[in-house]
Amino acid sequence: MTSNSFRYLPLDPQLREIRLLTLSSGCPDEPLQCHLSTTCLTARPIYKALSYVWGDPASSKTPGNTLILDGHPFPVTTNLRSALRHLRPAAGGDSMCLWVDAVCINQGDVDERSQQVAMMRDIYALAAQVIIWLGEEDDGSNAVFDALPVIASRKSRRQYDDEGKDQEYCLDLMRQCGSFFFGLTDCHPWLSRVWILQELAMAKKDPLVVCGWKSVSWSTLVKAWRAIARETLANLGTRQKVREATSREKLESTSIGDNAESHSDGPADEDDDEDDDVEILAKVKIEVLDDLRKAVRSRGGESLRKLLLISRTSAATDPRDRVYGLLGLLEKDALDPGSSVTVAVDYRKPTSEVYTDAMAHIFSRGDGPYFLSGVFLPGVSAVAPHIPSLPPMTKQPDLPSWVPDFSRQVPDKATQPNGIRFHPPATMSASGAGTVCKNGRRLDDNRTLQVEGLLVDTIEQVMSLGTTLDASIENLAYLESVASDARQRPCLFRPSVAPLIQKFKNSEPLWRILISNKHFMSGYDPAPLSYERMYLSLLKQHAITAGGDPNHHNPDRAQRSEYELCLQSGVGQQSFFTTKSGFIGTCVPDSRRGDIIAIVFGSPVPFVLRPITQSGPAARGEGQTYSLVGASYVGGIMGGEMVDELYCEDLMDSTTFFIQ
Repeated sequence: MTSNSFRYLPLDPQLREIRLLTLSSGCPDEPLQCHLSTTCLTARPIYKALSYVWGDPASSKTPGNTLILDGHPFPVTTNLRSALRHLRPAAGGDSMCLWVDAVCINQGDVDERSQQVAMMRDIYALAAQVIIWLGEEDDGSNAVFDALPVIASRKSRRQYDDEGKDQEYCLDLMRQCGSFFFGLTDCHPWLSRVWILQELAMAKKDPLVVCGWKSVSWSTLVKAWRAIARETLANLGTRQKVREATSREKLESTSIGDNAESHSDGPADEDDDEDDDVEILAKVKIEVLDDLRKAVRSRGGESLRKLLLISRTSAATDPRDRVYGLLGLLEKDALDPGSSVTVAVDYRKPTSEVYTDAMAHIFSRGDGPYFLSGVFLPGVSAVAPHIPSLPPMTKQPDLPSWVPDFSRQVPDKATQPNGIRFHPPATMSASGAGTVCKNGRRLDDNRTLQVEGLLVDTIEQVMSLGTTLDASIENLAYLESVASDARQRPCLFRPSVAPLIQKFKNSEPLWRILISNKHFMSGYDPAPLSYERMYLSLLKQHAITAGGDPNHHNPDRAQRSEYELCLQSGVGQQSFFTTKSGFIGTCVPDSRRGDIIAIVFGSPVPFVLRPITQSGPAARGEGQTYSLVGASYVGGIMGGEMVDELYCEDLMDSTTFFIQ
């Protein structure tokens, strides 16, 4: 966004130089007069750092969207111009010193951009104040910002006066402000950008949140939200529904292994006098951001695995920033090149290489197999996200199949089902004793992953479970027949282990397998035995309907059993498969005959791998190379039976898998 008339002077990265923007005072309608100066971070300059959203880059070409920078017109986006116009000191006042990335970094210099982005953690940490610009005021936002301090400083219920006047007044304000918070992410894109995680978390003082001409502190905004969530939702009688929805949402799209959005270990808020209700807040973005801020302040950082999960709904104009925007929040141990693969900011790298670097780092930290088991995988031959600054037809390397597209980690953008769907209950893992092992490394070609595990079997057939719930229910009887036939297939394993294999593949009923043996309301607990009765009832109802009984009354299908709701969540997201030796299970729909099922040590789910002929280890005779297709649930081995009873007892050898 540089102008032909303005020229940047180079910065010295060895001296940790940055530029600062001095915003002169003026009347609201006057042109924005600014000056750039150079300083060193080591000199501890006094400045404020702006946290905002660029907005549409094309808006910088709109007439009037300019600053006067050192006497020269300098184009900026509409949102940045609006932010500076609202923050500018009134005429006659002192000027304001700011750090603003779009102006203080020469965006046209790739090397400088890489160097400055690598310093952003310190830039925001050393700022005297971080200013969060939400955007211009809208209908009702002024009244909301006036009410927030009142709500945040509310008394607890037991402290209200006998007449309840204070309580009623505060509840009325909460009702007025509720819609603002529930529409916050949709109306104010600041919350949905990846860079704001670092900018907020690194602020050493309470940030200032600005909307139009109004402002409150960040802590006031969070406390007001908590008050509204606890009081308003409870009064609406929705607390239990919110708890249930939160529980299921955690299962489907939060942390792998531990709750990435659980409350941090940081200091408790002053007003946490009703902590028993705090779980209703778990999935609200503002609370996630505040938890991250507390975690970084108390522990110094987080793992990249957890940061990628926390930020999965966050967006970035440049897809590489989905990784680069998180590096400043890494825990100190993760920055040690002696124990971890380091990720350097380099805007000359293609997206696929940046994402592969991130995954290599996660594997070096011991989190790789578990992480892969619960994210949206790209599938085979997936195209990497395009970098907007490159011409549209510029060819970039595809993503390796073991590297997620971090810009597509929400259901409406993903191209494959989430692996969480195939996870067994929380107390189980297909890796058994190998669940916590450190497994996997990227090879020198930078695209091949080497992991250890067990080769379970080869897929013999893959069947759709149906495109609707009713179609899935109609298929149940046929699936029972297919499963029974598959389990009678002779075991192709060597005789010494064949009896155990036979025991494994017959040990889990189909009704559990089809829902990954999970309880509908939690996702972490095993499916109760009551689900078997529901399943048998579905089989019976279908048999009666298929028999054409004229006296049969079709029940109200709006009243679905919990088991049906479990089935419904998997419609279109999973297929049924059998293997050559008679295992049965569910897998991602892209699976096909000839794919193999493999347990990768450290993952709670087996993976579907596809043999490929390619250069690399396979060509050198070092082993077969595979593509990672996706996760699976294999009946009878999801509790670690193969690992514990075969591998750990030296009845089965591990296999080295090379995945590209």
